[in-house]
Amino acid sequence: MQSYVNHENIRRYQKLIAISEGDPSRDEARHQTLLRLLAEERAKDVRPDDWPDT
Repeated sequence: MQSYVNHENIRRYQKLIAISEGDPSRDEARHQTLLRLLAEERAKDVRPDDWPDT
């Protein structure tokens, strides 16, 4: 279940970042926060090298 939540958060942040990048009057602080949150979700989603493939 947690994996599903991570993937959905990643998709949501990617969508919001894409919208923000296309906005000429974007809020830079919000944009940076979205980038940070995306990086945090991606870090949670990474499995250790010694995990078996499923």
